[in-house]
Amino acid sequence: MLTSVYYKMDEKHKNELFRYYDHLGTDYPYYLEENSRLIISKNIENIINEIPQTQRTIDSAGIIEIISNSFLLSNRTLVNGVKRAPWMGKISDSGIWEYSEIPNHSNSNLDIEQAAKVLKLHLKNEMLKYIDKRNTIGILLSGGLDSRIVAGVLRELQLSNEFKGDVVALTWGVTESRDVIYASEICKKYNWEWNHLKLDAEVLEANIYTAAKIGAEFSPLHLHAMSQVREVKGIDAIIAGSYGDSVGRAEYSGRHLLRVKETLPGNLNKFGLLKSEVIRSNYSSILDDAYGYKKYIKRTQEYQYREIEQEMHYMRRKLQACMNYISEKTPVYQLFTDPKTFGFMWGLDPTVRNDKIYEIILKGLPDEVGSMPWARTGRSLNSTVIDNNTTLKTHHKYGLWLRNDLNNFITKLVTSDRILNLGIFNEKALLKLIKIWPKSSTITTNQIDEIISWLASLSLFLEKYNINNSFTPPTNFRDKLNSFYGISYAKVYQMAREKQRK
Repeated sequence: MLTSVYYKMDEKHKNELFRYYDHLGTDYPYYLEENSRLIISKNIENIINEIPQTQRTIDSAGIIEIISNSFLLSNRTLVNGVKRAPWMGKISDSGIWEYSEIPNHSNSNLDIEQAAKVLKLHLKNEMLKYIDKRNTIGILLSGGLDSRIVAGVLRELQLSNEFKGDVVALTWGVTESRDVIYASEICKKYNWEWNHLKLDAEVLEANIYTAAKIGAEFSPLHLHAMSQVREVKGIDAIIAGSYGDSVGRAEYSGRHLLRVKETLPGNLNKFGLLKSEVIRSNYSSILDDAYGYKKYIKRTQEYQYREIEQEMHYMRRKLQACMNYISEKTPVYQLFTDPKTFGFMWGLDPTVRNDKIYEIILKGLPDEVGSMPWARTGRSLNSTVIDNNTTLKTHHKYGLWLRNDLNNFITKLVTSDRILNLGIFNEKALLKLIKIWPKSSTITTNQIDEIISWLASLSLFLEKYNINNSFTPPTNFRDKLNSFYGISYAKVYQMAREKQRK
């Protein structure tokens, strides 16, 4: 039984830690139970260092989850005994986890104009809460619709004198990308200071090391210029809009909520990279990570469970986890995540949550920024404005940088003894995959790029923290079959991806 909680952080960060625990987009610190006390920190390094080096072991289930899904599930990390704070939970002084009420889903068919009006009002109130008593606010600004709505709402609060401070916009990406160009234009209209943070192969290489340092919980591709954002001085808090698509338009990874699939894929080992015995021995734990929440949260329709899973696992453990790296230094607040905001949207019928709501909100933003093209398409949402310039759709060239500039560096890490001797991976399949991986020629990345870049960070993570494996199953005949079929699938997938991206 726990008797106390020990915080490895200063009083300022401690007070902020669970301030918005009932929000979708909040910090999820790490914790470790040791000698009847719970040790908690925003930084995983502080937690791992509490474990004697001889007792630091890899969590095989976490490896499987990342390989199959590209993100961890529930509260799991890659180190046995180390956990993330649970979704919608906060810790009491006595070490008991307390949980927020979760807003219910419903099927209100509210008029679309009225729905947009109410959503915007919630966003304003939410924004005011985040920027209260702040002098200078940073905003993560891109050419996307979510950050544009964040910018427009913030600008309206400036114009109404409800916020009298300064705004500094932070945009990452290659110079010729739509994200950079559109963000620059918005800042000119709003007379905001604009910081352009460049991306290149050197930044990506640094992110491989950074991802390792902070737990190797996701591919370094998702860190972008967050290391640079952390170092920007003179900002009291940063506002982001990462949850806009999911809350506002019910879109997850480009797929509407009604078409979202269940969390676990049918095949956890489609590239044959994992030993079959490792999957067999961890399968029930992974299943519980994905769907164990259903013991406590009940819904009436399947899409409602899918939305909870997307927010609990995908948004929290992949997208928001990256943002936590910034918030170690500067508070990061995600608009759209207040329970009043997302609770209102969850109460609408999912067919009402579509592009039309955004179109109405964008139309009313100051200085007509809502009529500017969308970086994803080069067109405004209603297609009345089209970008005919030779701008880049993507803000990076990660695919090319990984496979060309960083090829030797990454290959050496992925085929290192630290990876091969871990005993989790199907060595034959891994060595085959690393050979076919560079043959892709797309500027953007694919699932193989994501896995390979993550394995590079994993290699550095194992070395930095001296993480070992307590159980190494032998390779069996099924692993040999998986090696053949997995690599065949990888080749077909890569070819199909090439055609799709041309």
